[in-house]
This record gives sequence, structure tokens and C-alpha cells, in this order.
Amino acid sequence: MKALRYATLITIFAVSPVASRVLWQESQFSAAQPDQHDPESHRGHAPPPKKALGAAHGARVKILSPKKGQAFKGNAVPLSFALTKGKRGHHVHAYIDGHLMGMFQSEQGTLTGIQPGHHILELRVVADDHKTELNATDTVDFMIK
Repeated sequence: MKALRYATLITIFAVSPVASRVLWQESQFSAAQPDQHDPESHRGHAPPPKKALGAAHGARVKILSPKKGQAFKGNAVPLSFALTKGKRGHHVHAYIDGHLMGMFQSEQGTLTGIQPGHHILELRVVADDHKTELNATDTVDFMIK
């Protein structure tokens, strides 16, 4: 896989009661070219850790479809779920293998563009600010043939 090299400049502010100073540090990182990405290289890796979830305040979600272990042909998965919004819930974010794939206000839809293999779907109830994910989630595993 080809990788692009990028240089960035990171600014770190150190503040003390006596003085403040700015430290500069140069770092480099690599990123895969989009057309060279190999999804198989990420199979078996744990999804990125979740950020802290907000209090649910009565919100909850239950995945109705897909069912656990269900197999699909093609790259589309029909989605249906039951959503209780509680005091703060507004819609759900749908994650496949830890990657955001869609947002849903209605309790049904379709997830598309999913590659063959085993996957984990996670729905997270989200506040209307689109940033605060609540401690109201559900997961199910399924397969694309």
C-alpha cells in the first residue's frame, strides 16, 4: 500500500502561574491514499474507543433488523429499530465496525456500501446537537456474502 507523508506543526501551550510559553514540535505521519485503501487490512482490529457517552435520561434503542448472525447478498442491509428518545434523544448514529455509516431519525432505512464479510452494527442515540452520543446503544453482528 502506498502512503503519503504529511508534515504538520503542532502547537502546545504550557501555562504556569509565573509565565506562559509556547513549545513547537514538528511531527510526521502517513496516510493511505484513498484509492489504495485495503479494507481487509483492518479486519479483526478493534474499533476505535468510544468517547464518553452522555446520560441517557430515558433514551434507548433496540435493533429489530438485521437479526443476530443474519446474512445478506449484495452491499445493502435493511435497518429497522425501536427508538425511545427520552429527554435528550433526537436520532441515531449507525456505526459499522466502528465507522459512522449513517444517521436516522425514522426507525427504518438502508445501510449501503458494506463490503463482504462479518460486521458489527452499533446504533447510538444522539442528542439534537449531533455531537452528544448518549449511553443508549445496541449492537448486532451480521454478514455480507
